[in-house]
Amino acid sequence: EYLATLPRLESLHLQIDRILAEKGSDPQTIRKLQSELESLAPEVQALSIASTNIVAEQMEQQLATLRGQNDKIVWLTLAQLILLLVAALALTVRQRRQEQERRALEALTLELREANLRAEQANSSKSLFLANMSHELRTPFNGMLGMLSLLDQTPLDSQQRDYVSTAQASANHLLTLLNDILDVSALEAGKMRISTPPVHRPALLMDVDALMRPVAQKKTLRLVMTLPEDLPHWVMADSTRIKQILLNLVSNAIKFSHQGTVALKLEASHPPVTDGQATAPLHLLIHVSDQGIGMDPATLARLFQRFTQGDSSTSRRFGGTGLGLEISRSLARLMGGDITVRSAHNGGSVFTLALQLQTCSAPEPAPETAQPAPPPTFGSEGLDILVAEDHPVNRKYMEGLLRRLGHRVRFAEDGAQAVTEVGRQVPDVVLMDVQMPVMDGLEATRTLRSGNGPGANVPIVAVTADAFEESRDRARAAGMNGFLSKPVRSDQVVAMMTELFGHRGTAMAARPAPPAPLPAPAAPVAPQAPRKRFRAGDVASHLNMGMVGEVCIAVSLQGYHTLLESFLGDEAGGFRRLYLALDTQSLEALPTAAHSMKGAAASLGLRALAQAAQRIETEGLTFSAAQCQEASAEFRELQHTVHALCQRMGLLATLPPEPQAVSPPPPARAPT
Repeated sequence: EYLATLPRLESLHLQIDRILAEKGSDPQTIRKLQSELESLAPEVQALSIASTNIVAEQMEQQLATLRGQNDKIVWLTLAQLILLLVAALALTVRQRRQEQERRALEALTLELREANLRAEQANSSKSLFLANMSHELRTPFNGMLGMLSLLDQTPLDSQQRDYVSTAQASANHLLTLLNDILDVSALEAGKMRISTPPVHRPALLMDVDALMRPVAQKKTLRLVMTLPEDLPHWVMADSTRIKQILLNLVSNAIKFSHQGTVALKLEASHPPVTDGQATAPLHLLIHVSDQGIGMDPATLARLFQRFTQGDSSTSRRFGGTGLGLEISRSLARLMGGDITVRSAHNGGSVFTLALQLQTCSAPEPAPETAQPAPPPTFGSEGLDILVAEDHPVNRKYMEGLLRRLGHRVRFAEDGAQAVTEVGRQVPDVVLMDVQMPVMDGLEATRTLRSGNGPGANVPIVAVTADAFEESRDRARAAGMNGFLSKPVRSDQVVAMMTELFGHRGTAMAARPAPPAPLPAPAAPVAPQAPRKRFRAGDVASHLNMGMVGEVCIAVSLQGYHTLLESFLGDEAGGFRRLYLALDTQSLEALPTAAHSMKGAAASLGLRALAQAAQRIETEGLTFSAAQCQEASAEFRELQHTVHALCQRMGLLATLPPEPQAVSPPPPARAPT
């Protein structure tokens, strides 16, 4: 339509322009142009309609495109909303999961803390148990070994001497087993400490040779020790622990050998030497070899496991607990070394102890004084000793013991009095009980050490029935200079005073004790009550005769009579306080009252009473009413039995008191 109409419009346009340019145009011409213009109207109209249709179609196409785009935008928006919802849901789920994991972690952390607390409490209880068992077992062991030693010095026939030798060997074996168990406990708790003072290496190895050679000769074995001379002689090492390892290895080699040679050979992997002396760490290898039964691979795989020793038949044949090698390797690793082994069945074994030790020069000898110290004289004054002890029987015992040794004695009944007494007059040394009322010994020591007065430097020695290493650590941490375990013996006191004061501490120790006065004949008494019947073994179960002998030696027989009568007669009121706490179920007062009774009974050798008091001290806080009544009745019966037993043995002259109930004190009146 456009191509057909446009030429006619252009022609008409030219005609109209020409006519309008001419002046005085002919009306007929104009009419002709008008008619021609009118004739073009249908075509122009058709062109307009066609163009309008085309524009309408284009607009419809644009509208369709817009609709498609709108649909796509809507779908994209919906997709985005869906993705946002999915993401929000995922974030919500993740947040909830993280919250659940956080709560689970918090619960696990709380459980771990509680488990750690329970483990610490169990470890503390185990340490306390081992400390108590250490004291309870070592005391009868020492008494038994002492009495066996005294018995061995009396005239005996060959059979009796063999019995005594067997008993001594059994007691020493039990004591070794106890030491092994305590070592294992200390290693587990991380309490085992390694000290590295200067040590003369050849002397250490020769000590091992001197101890093991008689054992090897008894089994007709040759013990050969090879010690090179070109190695440094002085090293920084813990001689006690190294000797413990070597003694265990050599004793095992001797035990599992029937013939041949047990050899100990020392060599260095890289001994650095400068001017004839080593100046760097020394890598020592100590080989202990034997020609014994050897071990197969299965036995080697479990050799260093605790309580393991070869197969069952070997254990029955050779005995042993299986602790020695495990302890030895743990000690070696604690010192930065290790123990390895090579062995073949029926081909012997070679144990190798590898250590890296720092070499050092020989320590300078102590300077000698120009004039030797004068020998001790029996007329010289001893030490001024302050004893802090809450139990009167223990105070009497310590007074008799220390005065017999020639020392002057003062007493304080608790830690606060000890601090006051030191401030009033500084003693030469303080013997401080650890557990006391008002202020215990550790707190009193810290109080003295924290001041700037003369008491800050006074030697303080802990005195306690707890002989475990952890107790020694607490005493050292508080500032104490020494440690004496109850029941205190005279030789322990002499050794401690000698260590602290030299000749002055032993000046009176060598003075012969005056003969003990014979007990005065007992006055006639009224007819006695029927005698209590005793069974075989009552003396061993109720009395520690080794400790009774120690006390009699320290304070004389008459002094022991006085202490025993004072204690069993309850002059200090200890029995009354314990019975009152049990009868009234005052659980808070039980540990203190029982601890006081335990220490005093142990110091006098009253084993059964000390053990019963130990049980009440340890378990008293958890007693029920029935258990309190049972413990009270049991302790009363023990007191009566011990009193009757001591009277029957001539240690007491008075009749045993009849057990009686202790009534609680009347309630205090309110102030008006």
